[in-house]
Amino acid sequence: MANEEWEKVKEALRKPPTEEARKEAADAFNRYRIVQLEKGKGSTPTLVSLGLKKTYPHAIPVDKIPQELERNPEFFELLGRIVKK
Repeated sequence: MANEEWEKVKEALRKPPTEEARKEAADAFNRYRIVQLEKGKGSTPTLVSLGLKKTYPHAIPVDKIPQELERNPEFFELLGRIVKK
């Protein structure tokens, strides 16, 4: 089930960076995160970016990624580039 949810996140991130697409990606990532939590993962991982002069934080806890996806188009595009490769 987690793989299904991750595929939905990737599909949403492949869309053009519109407000609706960012909201859809945030919702999909939140559902994916909830499925992962049900598996018993105990730690709180953090996504870290070493890029300079970005409009998003350099360290984002995974539970805050949905809010950042929805709020910040540059962060949406960054994750979109990751899943498109």
